[in-house]
Amino acid sequence: MNKTVYILRTIKGDELHGKILILSVSDNEEHILEKMLKAVEGSADIEDWTLPSEKIELADLQILLPEKKVYRNGQEIPLNRHEFDTLVYLARHPSWVQSKEQIYEAVWTEEVENYENAVMWCISRLRKKLEPDPDRLQYIHTVKGIGYKFEYRKNKN
Repeated sequence: MNKTVYILRTIKGDELHGKILILSVSDNEEHILEKMLKAVEGSADIEDWTLPSEKIELADLQILLPEKKVYRNGQEIPLNRHEFDTLVYLARHPSWVQSKEQIYEAVWTEEVENYENAVMWCISRLRKKLEPDPDRLQYIHTVKGIGYKFEYRKNKN
């Protein structure tokens, strides 16, 4: 579960004075959020510190971010860069519906002739690698006419 805080600095008329800051951390990283909020509010000194190793875990799926590795039931699932980055993008926003364009803009660094086909192909490859039963999807779901979302749904046997 993630905790998200939105801070919007002073708005005068139609102009924004200051910056918009959006912070999102997992529950086990709330101490980082608290430290950042104190720094933003000017009530704490900023000091050097490093983030703990990040991972996303859901049911039998584990995504190790710094290592760029994915495991399901302890078995490594080899993914290419687009597949890994797409999975991470969706998994960092569970239950949020992301359009093909949003996924393309978040993941691809190069231009492609048809971004919709590129994203659909990538999602198709991800599903083949991740989903134990392609007829009963557990992780990446299509929202017709809109896009995709990452949401774990346990299959009933």
